[in-house]
Amino acid sequence: MMEHIKLKDLSVGYEGKVIVSGINLEFIRGKMTCILGANGSGKTTMLKTIAKIIEKVDGDIEISSKSLWNYKQNELAKEMSVVLTHRAELENITGFDVASMGRYPHTGFFGNLSEKDVNIVDESLKKCSAYYLKDKTFNQLSDGEKQKILIARGLAQDPKVIILDEPTSHLDIKYKLDVLSTLKKLSIEEGKTVICTLHEPDLAIKCCDYLVLVKGNKVIASGKTDNIVKSGKLNELYGLDKHQFDAQIGTVEFVNKSGRDFFIVGSDEITTDIFRKIAGRMKGFGVGVLHENDVSFHIAKAMNAEVFSAKAYEAVSDKQIEEAYESAKNYKYILTSNFRICDINEKNMELIKRLRLNGNKVFNISDINIEEFIDDM
Repeated sequence: MMEHIKLKDLSVGYEGKVIVSGINLEFIRGKMTCILGANGSGKTTMLKTIAKIIEKVDGDIEISSKSLWNYKQNELAKEMSVVLTHRAELENITGFDVASMGRYPHTGFFGNLSEKDVNIVDESLKKCSAYYLKDKTFNQLSDGEKQKILIARGLAQDPKVIILDEPTSHLDIKYKLDVLSTLKKLSIEEGKTVICTLHEPDLAIKCCDYLVLVKGNKVIASGKTDNIVKSGKLNELYGLDKHQFDAQIGTVEFVNKSGRDFFIVGSDEITTDIFRKIAGRMKGFGVGVLHENDVSFHIAKAMNAEVFSAKAYEAVSDKQIEEAYESAKNYKYILTSNFRICDINEKNMELIKRLRLNGNKVFNISDINIEEFIDDM
């Protein structure tokens, strides 16, 4: 892999005031990198400095081994495109007109579009799933549709690098996924180097090849997404409890209230919903025995619940049942899920039987209105 952009001892800020210092990073050609951090951490300042919108405070930036400061503006416009957060207000022009602005670095002083330019703009709109918007008035479009057009404008520049500041802001989930899928596709199929900031770490870890974490005036971690997630640095970045973020499935959960209100035996397709309903009503729960490849296991761990588990694909053992029983018998209520019984989880039926014999109050989830039940208990 070859680096496309290199930051060397870079310090960024405004009017000489340093916001983030000592930045040493490489952005890899044809990969998608996301910069994550809280508001005011310096993410956008970094992007604007890389895009030469604001001056560096110190250090250097190299693009294709050439200092950014040696690029003329028109030359740089052919190298990179920039899509910033602000909502564009453009009167009486169409989606095509906005997207065609990306061709200005290539069209000379008068900005006349050739047939080739028109084809490039049309193709850019198609790649962003925005071709159907080309003849519509830009200001009448939804925020998501406008964002697609603005990304198409950046793509029409035919850049090697695409820089985007919070491209999913103001968008509903469908458009968030559309935009990120488009950017990912451009990095894979066309070798574009994509650098963006996002406020959604769960989306970033699912679509980005690399992450950069910014906190406290410095980069606290950077590297391949898998490595960053496994390092636990995302918890540090956002000040999360160590259990709130699950690295395996990329979920952030509310922490379960400590308390022995409900113990859930086994899991089925609605178990995670039950977890969230219980936690949402400020009550505590435990669960067992779950297999460690079960989504419910990861959600419960992220919520800091008491979890009894068995290794993936291995049968639940007598010892694991005994440990779960010794804890579960001290909970107020036992809820049994409609788990499919098989060789590796059948001992959970023994756990249910022992709890009934012990005199615990046992309820099957399918026999109750779970929300009313939780509220009444």
